[in-house]
Amino acid sequence: MKKRVFCIVVFLAIVQAGKAQTNNFYPNDVSDALTGYSGNFNTSGTARYIGMGESMGALGGDLSAVETNPAGLGIFRSSTANITLNVLGNKNQASMSGSRSTSETNFDLSNAGVVFAFGADAVPWKVNFALNCLSEWLDNDVSFPENKNIFNTYSSGDTYHFKSWEQSVSGYKLKTKVSVAANYKDTWYFGAGLDFHYLSMDRSSLYQDVNSATGETAYSYEQYTPYSQEASGFGFSVGVIGKITPEFRLGAAYKSPVWWSDIRNEFSFYKNNQSDKTYYYFDGNRNTAPGNVTLSAAYASDISPDGKQSLAANFDFVNYFNKDYKFSGRDEEYKSNNYFVDNYMQSSQEYRFGVEYRYDFLKLRAGYGYAGSPVKDKSVYGSLTPSDGFNAQVKNYLGGERNKFGAGIGFDWGSFFADFAYQWIQQNYYTSFAGDFYESQNLISFPTEYSYFGKIKNTQNNFILTLGIRF
Repeated sequence: MKKRVFCIVVFLAIVQAGKAQTNNFYPNDVSDALTGYSGNFNTSGTARYIGMGESMGALGGDLSAVETNPAGLGIFRSSTANITLNVLGNKNQASMSGSRSTSETNFDLSNAGVVFAFGADAVPWKVNFALNCLSEWLDNDVSFPENKNIFNTYSSGDTYHFKSWEQSVSGYKLKTKVSVAANYKDTWYFGAGLDFHYLSMDRSSLYQDVNSATGETAYSYEQYTPYSQEASGFGFSVGVIGKITPEFRLGAAYKSPVWWSDIRNEFSFYKNNQSDKTYYYFDGNRNTAPGNVTLSAAYASDISPDGKQSLAANFDFVNYFNKDYKFSGRDEEYKSNNYFVDNYMQSSQEYRFGVEYRYDFLKLRAGYGYAGSPVKDKSVYGSLTPSDGFNAQVKNYLGGERNKFGAGIGFDWGSFFADFAYQWIQQNYYTSFAGDFYESQNLISFPTEYSYFGKIKNTQNNFILTLGIRF
């Protein structure tokens, strides 16, 4: 059996002691933790919430705002039910030496919930209960284009150069939130919620190279891929909102980590080639995704004497405790990802601002949000070009800065309401590949102490419709 040996034109640089090595963590596991296993739902929410840039932590009175601060449930004055549909377009532009774009569109019933409001206006204390369900697609396909500067050579002398590398993720995550909130004299609001999570995800990593002389293409799967995961998790949240004046409110909320205690894995393990493999199934891994603290301020008031016009604005500051990620279980390689958390993760902040203007039954909304990267800048070493000797460092490795813009319109006819919103999200980040890839008859072994970086520009366009009724 022939075995390919990794070669590159410039491969003389010596990596200094103490530099990051990709064999201290598995990038696929870390990427899954940052997306699938985080407690965040970036594209699921009511149209009002999305249209205001997801900034409603102190305003409340919306089922998705309860996700930010459960005390906002206490602001509901009547029982309410709503359902949200969305159409999400996801586009990735992947580049190394050149660039290639992939895109897909998903339709989803992303949010549905009901609020039960109790207590007459005359009583000082009122109590509300809510049940809210969220879903979000995880589908994400990335394909890096041909790069002739990266090549492999058979022991026989045949040379194959890099044709493409494709990372494909499919699946979804769900969350059911049960909340309770108390309202004291329409001045203080207290809330708490229990979160029940579920995740189903598949990932494959396919490397293709082509014979430089004959044009023959070979396909190779990365070790442990394709793989499938199912998991269940649990978390909670608490919050408070206080009216400083009739128009001005302050809010604070804590969202706990998500404890994933039942991760079920099924993956392929290759011994020598694609034909020589074994399927494994086990449920020994666990994961903890970090929590966060949210501080909010809001202004809401009528701006016309007849009360037909009003203006509301909200600002949220969110601090994520990303150093609290934890990988545990029986799999020592899985637990080695804690090396990445200890050395490269950092707390990150998110800033959101939203405004809503109402004239009679018509509401206009706009909002903006910015989230920093959970990964330290220029920490992991690798290669951007064959001449940099694997001494390159990048910003936004695996998890990049994220910008969000939302805009929306709403119609309120008393008992019935309808809201529409548009959301634009853009994130730039780097990923890397290294390790073993298995073809039908051969093994391609990229040294794990070195990695190649690829840049991804992800753009999402989200269209949301919420229909609701008060009863």
